[in-house]
Amino acid sequence: MTAVATRSEIALNARWDVESVYTSPAEWEADFSRIPSLLKPVVDMRGKLTTPEALAKVFQAEDELGLLLGKLHLYAHMMEDVDTTVGENQARMGKIRAQWAKISGDTAYIRPEILMQSEETLKAWRDHEALKGFRRTMDLLFREKPHTLSTEEETLLGLSSDIFSIPYESFSKLTNADMKFKSVHDGAGTEHAVSNGSFLSLLQSTERPLRKAAFGSIYEGYGDHVNVLCSTLNGSTKTHAFNAKVRRFGSALESSLFNDNVPTAVYHSLIKAVHNALPIFHRYLDVRARQLGLSGDLNMWDLHVPIVPDFELSVSWEECREWVVESTKPLGEEYQKGVLASFDERWYDIFENKGKRSGAYSTGAFGQKPFMLLNYHSSLDDVFTVAHELGHSMHTLMSHRHQPYRYSDYPIFLAEIASTTNEALLQHYLMKTQSDPRLRAYLLNHLCDSFRGTMYRQTMFAQFELAIHERVESGESLTADWLKEYYYDMNAKLYGPHVKTDDRIAIEWSRIPHFYYNFYVYKYATGFAAAQIFSQRIIESAEKRDAYLGFLKSGSSRDPLDTVRAAGVDLADPKVLEQAFARFDAAIGELEDLLTSE
Repeated sequence: MTAVATRSEIALNARWDVESVYTSPAEWEADFSRIPSLLKPVVDMRGKLTTPEALAKVFQAEDELGLLLGKLHLYAHMMEDVDTTVGENQARMGKIRAQWAKISGDTAYIRPEILMQSEETLKAWRDHEALKGFRRTMDLLFREKPHTLSTEEETLLGLSSDIFSIPYESFSKLTNADMKFKSVHDGAGTEHAVSNGSFLSLLQSTERPLRKAAFGSIYEGYGDHVNVLCSTLNGSTKTHAFNAKVRRFGSALESSLFNDNVPTAVYHSLIKAVHNALPIFHRYLDVRARQLGLSGDLNMWDLHVPIVPDFELSVSWEECREWVVESTKPLGEEYQKGVLASFDERWYDIFENKGKRSGAYSTGAFGQKPFMLLNYHSSLDDVFTVAHELGHSMHTLMSHRHQPYRYSDYPIFLAEIASTTNEALLQHYLMKTQSDPRLRAYLLNHLCDSFRGTMYRQTMFAQFELAIHERVESGESLTADWLKEYYYDMNAKLYGPHVKTDDRIAIEWSRIPHFYYNFYVYKYATGFAAAQIFSQRIIESAEKRDAYLGFLKSGSSRDPLDTVRAAGVDLADPKVLEQAFARFDAAIGELEDLLTSE
């Protein structure tokens, strides 16, 4: 049996360097005790925000407090996520969440107190010398004026933030720590442990019975908890709808897109564009079915296995490093130094272990290294995941280097562009350097699967997310039966006649954490589309590369659509999506040519 390692069995050089944040829990506790002294100057300004100088003072105090909280939160969630079963880790994370909720309440007066001023006064303050470093903040505050509540109401909402996070916390604890799945066996009788982390690698097996068994194990496991997971999703969705309503937005979607200043038309246009491009997707599914010898019998557990015959690829961590380093060389010297540091300075937590959070992500705090959680199983998908998360981490590194703390963070809308551009560069590098026609076909298969998983599947998720919010906003609750029926129908329409839609896919919604993130998933698709164009521009010229690096350095200093437009891509233009789908169509053609020449 392929057992999942315990945390203590993972080598130190395969763990991220959490000790560089705090050397021990005791040091974390000592810093935690500093919160009241840094909070006091912020709280003491209540009722005094009547001059530009006072605003500058409270903003500076906010930043000092934010720097500490970011570091404390980074350590707490890093420690919890590598072993969610350890009570001490859970308690520490709960402690910082509770403190953050209290601080949200204590500081909630700031925005409404500022916005009590007239528009004329706010415009005059915005250009005052004392607020020279905070003009972007003033612009954003002014835009929020129609959606800002009274001081008392903002304080109440701030104090409630910890409560609002309970549905996701419950989902995360249940699915990462408590749920167990039946082991499965391959054709040789070898037993394989099934977990959230191993599921994808099992679906990539060339043994169809093993794929089918893993599929059944996961969804039967989730099915055993479907009513609880319906309840957590219902609670999370109602929270989003509640916050949108009390802040006077027309919908949860409008509220979610507001901070990025993205029109809701961009969201709806994405869903429409994907539906219009379904014939291209169905062409790929037909190729997949024919290549696997499953025409008329392709099922949901056959969508991840590589379709290149007699070709298996296992990529060691050392080889993964080489590919990722080489593929990012077109981005220049400063970028390369960061890439090398990521491998040499333990930015990664590489392998799966018992109790570790599933999936992968990049995280960081101002003044700290960026870090990446992985569950690396040596597949090609895992290599692309490393490139993806490194794109996030390098975005963090460069933004932190070139922006002050207040503008050093960047919205998710931009983050997904940086990560998928790295994936596109890796694809380009491997297609350029690998001569084996089977590997080249494998890479094209991977690209086609990336389109399937990102442009199509994530947009299906976006449609589902829109539907559940609209249902809640209409006054109805989410029920397990309704969720299963709607989700099944969406899959049937997406995959069309080329795929047998197994009934158990109807509960896939229950295992998708992104549905708790408040309209997050559409950003994967828009980012992926932009990345197809940016990667080509980076390779074409140093001038276009530098424009892209300018995007990475921008942080939140501009609205996201403006940041991307300045770098050379206009995401409000439907032609961007058309160009992306044209690339997909071309990749299918290249793949067919290579497969038929075998």
